[in-house]
Amino acid sequence: MISIDKRIIVESWFDEYFTRGKLNVLDELTTADFIYHSRNGDNTKEKMKEFMKWYRNVFQDDEWIIDDLIEQDNKLVVRYTGWMTYKGGWFNIPSENQRVKETGIMIFTFEDRKIKELWCENSDAAILFELGALEKNTHKIF
Repeated sequence: MISIDKRIIVESWFDEYFTRGKLNVLDELTTADFIYHSRNGDNTKEKMKEFMKWYRNVFQDDEWIIDDLIEQDNKLVVRYTGWMTYKGGWFNIPSENQRVKETGIMIFTFEDRKIKELWCENSDAAILFELGALEKNTHKIF
């Protein structure tokens, strides 16, 4: 059974931070030494706030679904699906108000009922394909 405290925090992450872009919610949901581990290295809470400012300009009208939750000790794994409208500003890809889909998996590590660390793997390449930034018929889609 999933801890209700962890579930509420993760739901707030998607609802308040992603969907509404509320930057101050990061201070409420995360520890002072929070780290987001990305493929480009470790990022602080302030970098996450900078990312969200960019993201809110590029993508709007988000809808997120938490598909699966798996809990082990102080970790909660979330498989999610999201839909958003592209407004321009990513790799100079022109906007036609395209609706795109993102899928991903996040691993949240908790300490004292707050998020201490986060890992995320998502479908950025699929979004680029949907926006026409990757040439069609150059690779197989499974």
